[in-house]
Amino acid sequence: MRLPLLLAPLSWLLLAETKGDAKPEDNLLVLTVATKETEGFRRFKRSAQFFNYKIQALGLGEDWHEEKEMSAGGGLKVRLLKKALEKHADKENLVILFTDSYDLMFDSGPPELLKKFRKNMSQVVFSADYLIYPDRKLDGKYPVVSDGKTFLGSGGFIGYAPNLSKLVAEWEGQDSDSDQLFYTKIFLDPEKR
Repeated sequence: MRLPLLLAPLSWLLLAETKGDAKPEDNLLVLTVATKETEGFRRFKRSAQFFNYKIQALGLGEDWHEEKEMSAGGGLKVRLLKKALEKHADKENLVILFTDSYDLMFDSGPPELLKKFRKNMSQVVFSADYLIYPDRKLDGKYPVVSDGKTFLGSGGFIGYAPNLSKLVAEWEGQDSDSDQLFYTKIFLDPEKR
């Protein structure tokens, strides 16, 4: 199955009303990875609580040996996300926002975020960046955009739970591997995009 992906600036995504009787926050779950309870993470949690987001921090409270933590890269985020999504893979109406947490704060609530996401009419939306990372040789493979940022960023993306589950199902990498390169290769493959 092809997963339509759309690049969008994360700041635009977080400015995010939903239809129906259910409260928007009932259909949205925020997942993040946090291996330590840093000041940045505490700010993230306070902003999430203020705007009534349900968050789940993956990796928090686990025993992280210094050697393991030093070698952990973005692949750790994909591995933890893949495991967390197993219990949500059949929830077709659940929208999941996966985002960094150490350097992010919410500035609006779930109704606005869901409205913006649904307006895109895509199953998965990634944040975007002006700079390509980590493999500059992939620059020419990106689709041309008429406005905005060109390159996929893995610091934040949103999608329906089954689609995100399928997206990360292919992950077989190491914790030290690049999550951004993993998602970029999927995005650049027209059959998977």
